[in-house]
Amino acid sequence: MGIFGLTDASASNIKRHLKNKGVEGSIVIYVGGIAELFKSSRKEERLYLSKRKGFIKIALREGVDIVPGYKFGNTSVLTVLKSGPLASLSRKLQVSLTYFWGKYYLPIPRDEKLLYVRGRPLGLPHILDPSVEDINKYHAIYCEEVTRLFNKYKEKVPMYKHKELHID
Repeated sequence: MGIFGLTDASASNIKRHLKNKGVEGSIVIYVGGIAELFKSSRKEERLYLSKRKGFIKIALREGVDIVPGYKFGNTSVLTVLKSGPLASLSRKLQVSLTYFWGKYYLPIPRDEKLLYVRGRPLGLPHILDPSVEDINKYHAIYCEEVTRLFNKYKEKVPMYKHKELHID
């Protein structure tokens, strides 16, 4: 584990942490990663999820449930500079390189309320060698559940009432 209990979401790390009884086999993955950082903004909610299917494949192979979740307000506490060159360099180095600002145009988060919602656990079958069809099927179910959560709870956060969730 890294600082604050964070680590990269590589397949080997995910498998190792799932088997770690100290955390009862539970982990949280921010699936969108660095790409999502550069796609999201205060004006629109974008999840970089369409091409992120490895976590589904691992869950099927390991026979573990996935619990979808969504954090409202995440894109409002800081503004991220959308820079093509920085996004490309971040992808290559696999680290977030960007300038961000919040309150008083400083790197201090704005006073925004955050709401984190969890969905129902998606009980995935244990498939040692999942097919592409299996992975796509459960990935679609996951995306539908995240969208359902967003639409169900967006009314509770005033700045989200008129927003739509886009999944790239």
